[in-house]
Amino acid sequence: MSAVTKRVVIFTAGLTMLGAISVSASPRHAVIVEPRVVVHRPFYDPAWGPWYWGPYAYAYPYPYDVYGQANIRTEVNPKDTQVYVDGYYAGRVSDFDGAFKRLHVAPGGHSITFYREGFRTITQDVYARPDSTFKMNENMEPLAPGQSSAPVPTPAQG
Repeated sequence: MSAVTKRVVIFTAGLTMLGAISVSASPRHAVIVEPRVVVHRPFYDPAWGPWYWGPYAYAYPYPYDVYGQANIRTEVNPKDTQVYVDGYYAGRVSDFDGAFKRLHVAPGGHSITFYREGFRTITQDVYARPDSTFKMNENMEPLAPGQSSAPVPTPAQG
């Protein structure tokens, strides 16, 4: 026997003994050690997979959103401005400004609010079309001393 084979046999015997010891320590539970062989199929099998289930089967997941999804991209300064969609907090402007960053909303009309303490609150009503991106470019104006920001919008009850 080679050295590797001896090590494998000793390791397997040790695991078996460990199972026997744990069984004797807890007589209510039985441990069964079974060797298993796993065979991988490295070749293409046309009878395996969803493409075999007939001419009407669709192998790829169907999108659950039938009406599409609308996106809003925010380019607002300063970047730590809070974004509210229909009164609900959505995140910071920097979360939705970038090459692959968008605010995903349902198609239709929405009220978008940009809020930051010490700056004038901006609220716009926008219509987001399905499968398109609406860009919003704004610069927040600082308030004069003694002025206060408009309150944070509240969600519509309904």
